[in-house]
Amino acid sequence: MLGALTKYYRKRFCHINIFPLDDWAEEKLLDIYMPLKIQLMAKERGYFKKTGEQILKYKNIFQSDTEPNQQIFIQGEAGYGKSTFLAKLVMDWCAITSEQSAEMTLPIDDSITRFRSNTQMRYSNVFADLTSLKDFTYVFHVTLRESVGQFEIEKMINTQIVDSIFSSKEDREKAYILLDEIMKRERCLVLLDGLDEWTGTGDHHNLPTLADVHSLCVLLITTRPWKMTEAKILDSQICKLLQLDGVNNVFEVSRKILRCMKEFKGRQDLDKKQSEFESYVHKFGLLEHLYSPMMLCLIVHSWTKGTELKGSLCEKYSLLLECLFKKANIETSEFQEPPYRCFTETQNIQPNIEHLNRLAEAAFYLLFSDTQEKALVFTITELKKFNLGQLDKENFALKSGILSVTRKASALRSSSSFSFIHKSIQEFLAAYHIACNTNVIDDVISGHLSRHKDAYLDISQVFIFLCGLNMSAANKFSCMMDEHDVAMHHIYFRLQNILLAGYREDVANQQKDSVLKLSDYYLQPIIRSGLQKVILAGYREAVANQQKNILLKLSVYYFNFYNDMRDLHSIWTNNKSNVLSMTIDLIESSPTRGESAFHIEFDLSSCNKLQSLKLDGKGILLSGNYKYDIVFIK
Repeated sequence: MLGALTKYYRKRFCHINIFPLDDWAEEKLLDIYMPLKIQLMAKERGYFKKTGEQILKYKNIFQSDTEPNQQIFIQGEAGYGKSTFLAKLVMDWCAITSEQSAEMTLPIDDSITRFRSNTQMRYSNVFADLTSLKDFTYVFHVTLRESVGQFEIEKMINTQIVDSIFSSKEDREKAYILLDEIMKRERCLVLLDGLDEWTGTGDHHNLPTLADVHSLCVLLITTRPWKMTEAKILDSQICKLLQLDGVNNVFEVSRKILRCMKEFKGRQDLDKKQSEFESYVHKFGLLEHLYSPMMLCLIVHSWTKGTELKGSLCEKYSLLLECLFKKANIETSEFQEPPYRCFTETQNIQPNIEHLNRLAEAAFYLLFSDTQEKALVFTITELKKFNLGQLDKENFALKSGILSVTRKASALRSSSSFSFIHKSIQEFLAAYHIACNTNVIDDVISGHLSRHKDAYLDISQVFIFLCGLNMSAANKFSCMMDEHDVAMHHIYFRLQNILLAGYREDVANQQKDSVLKLSDYYLQPIIRSGLQKVILAGYREAVANQQKNILLKLSVYYFNFYNDMRDLHSIWTNNKSNVLSMTIDLIESSPTRGESAFHIEFDLSSCNKLQSLKLDGKGILLSGNYKYDIVFIK
């Protein structure tokens, strides 16, 4: 099985698509891949925080204090390279496994020496300790979105890998038995890609599970950060948590992409083009978007074609749709009056507006489906409801590449499953549908938020896109999210009052060893800052799209980062009458030469609902007529 497995992986993962708008723009993974920014997360006072400790070796992923980790998580936002990182790991394992096999079966000669030398040269700038992967006799790569509804990992491997390698029923049944024995006896690494795109069979299975007899296996699971909370993953289930923050050196990657493009291959002015691209990025403040490999490829390609992007996510995804539509229909036409700013000067969206509307409707209703296992991967039956799939006579959805199809083996008959090419594309289309049909906020989204606790973490990207498309709809959306968040805040606030009463009782009785600490009362703003991050991102998207009447609602505030201060204060200014809790925790910083000391002013005169206020740091100014007794505690 080992030889068949490595052959299967080389065929599947050897090449990657460096430009998602062109199906033919593939390059060898090892030629284009660059290291990602991965750092260790550590648990502190009930939540995980970044440590700043960079992960540079495979050994640092799979071992901790010389002991192997059994269940490891890598979290990162959409398009930040989680799947590509696993593909690179698989190819590294194949390389070291083949080299080890060659050493055992062939005499050492110049050809093997050259093989080793070339291998080491190729990996010199990426995780170099390939020998750490020798600890795993087998590596099994599972795409979780293709196993929705399953929870047994062995069955997932059988369906996705064994059935792909072997064709006959007899060979597959033998391989099933062999796989079980391998997982019992050998040290195996199981890669589970995309936990946020997977749902199990019910509340009892928040994670895919290994059989107890497969105790030698190590799990490496990738996911978006929100899933770590929504899935109710216990601390005991997390042996190690790593944060992936995208590309480590964006301009080295952009240079590699430029070199791979036909226009610049072999050209002497590559340095000049790279310099021009870097200037363009700094001019329009695009650097923060380049850390996502997917957006980096999109921005580089659009720039080479003469299209300049200036910071709006909606603009970027409109361009993405533009290029995908062009694959299925070369007809062009501009909007006389673009319905949304990001559609300005597009040429392929207007001729395909009906296709867009149908795709957007499907994206929305599937994403907000009560049956969560059908939200991201669905059958032809679901698509028929929206005149897609087989009912789409032109096959536009598949020809454009917006929908992808995967054929599944079945004991009875062959079947196919469909999905959008990327979850973020589905989210943008869903936001477009909301912008065009605002009534769904009351009818569908309200019910979705009521049924699913902390659902805004899952649909946050939809909200951010909506802020760039339809401001009034986004304002209304934010009110609903805030209402559900406030309900949770009230629970924490009541607990805080109970703790405070206990603390006062300890003081009254002169207790010296009280375990209650005032600092514990203010932990909840840190934990409950998820909505604030979403609202901040939505506000910035609205500004990037020149939206007016930005009245996003937020009742609980945690002022901590100077980079967020100005935007968060603007949001706060429009929410004074709604503010329930404020924590202002400013770390003192020395102003540079020519700059005045930082300060921020809060007029509390209209904060009639304020229940909790914590101030820590210098430069905080309170003004206005307020009716509070503020007690300063050192």
